[in-house]
Amino acid sequence: MPISSPAEYNTIITMLGALCATVQAATGIYAAYIKKKLSQLKRNDILFRSHRAFGGFATTLYLLGLFAGITGFLDAITKQEVVPFEIDDLSFNFHTWPSFLIMIIILYKTFLSYFNKRKMYQQAKWLGMATFIAWAYTWITAAISYYVRTVPPNLQHDTPTFLLPYNLYGVQILLPFLIGGLISIPILIAANKLNEKGKKTKKTEIKTI
Repeated sequence: MPISSPAEYNTIITMLGALCATVQAATGIYAAYIKKKLSQLKRNDILFRSHRAFGGFATTLYLLGLFAGITGFLDAITKQEVVPFEIDDLSFNFHTWPSFLIMIIILYKTFLSYFNKRKMYQQAKWLGMATFIAWAYTWITAAISYYVRTVPPNLQHDTPTFLLPYNLYGVQILLPFLIGGLISIPILIAANKLNEKGKKTKKTEIKTI
């Protein structure tokens, strides 16, 4: 059963990126706002591995979607053979133009993550939340833009094969956040247990001394 169109494929890619970004955000929020120790992202092995892994997945998926988005945009402003330039369409404008700011935010965080760790941790709180908000905005507007083009009067894409049908698009929009949240639960429970184990070990060492 093939994916109905490249548009559905790109929408699924964006959905998976939002899912991974949700897990990454959950681990970051746990360290920065619940435990109030960003160092947890380095010292707690479970948090560290989860944050890095899902962040890496999100970045890879974003770059895949970015390639499709840029080529589609270039086609829209030049030949319009694949993507029409719908400057008078609300969903087109709502998704397209803020995407340039989102691109700056996500690529900036990615650059710091790989090349300037010290600055990354200095800006981690606001930049981490900004990245998650950027991901959420990208997914929500991409999903709406896709779905409104699967029904008349602006019918451009075939009915989705793997994504939920148009009448359930609200549920589809929530799914990556819900699934990402569910994936985060066992990760945070395990990370918390590791923290408690570390505290008990320190107390034992102090008593021994």
